[in-house]
Amino acid sequence: MGAVKIERESKAHLFATPPLKWWEKKVCSIIGAKTFHWGWLVHYLDEDNDFITSESIRKGTAISRLGNRHAYLYRIKELGKVDPLEIVSIHSRYGGWGYDWQVGFRTAIWWILKHYFGEIVPIVRDDAVNCQEWVCLLAEELGVRLIPNDAYPMCINLESSPHLEFVGIT
Repeated sequence: MGAVKIERESKAHLFATPPLKWWEKKVCSIIGAKTFHWGWLVHYLDEDNDFITSESIRKGTAISRLGNRHAYLYRIKELGKVDPLEIVSIHSRYGGWGYDWQVGFRTAIWWILKHYFGEIVPIVRDDAVNCQEWVCLLAEELGVRLIPNDAYPMCINLESSPHLEFVGIT
């Protein structure tokens, strides 16, 4: 599927960028994922053919721009039009949350125990989010749980979510 142009009307669209750094590529190859960083498309900017985004980056949650990043685009099937102000309102509610530096380690332990030992350990939730946790939290606030309760948000879980439809590439 080639590059697509998302409808200008604000719908429930997520973006996911492929891994760029060597260690991101290694992690993705181990778990079989094609994406690494996830975010929410908030509003289409016609003049720049760009998007305002909501994502969690190194400093925490941020309103940003997609810019010229290569990204896979997904639509949340259960959601139609989403008011950008609703996303900004949810974003402001959690805007003080920092980046979750510990979740990568927790996710790795959870994934190893699940896939190699058949053990499911409880998910630890705190007041910090990485990018995958962030898109799941936003979707949940809008009434859709993208992944099961007993799974950590991670790129492969999002890529295979029955609630997401792949719609193209920027």
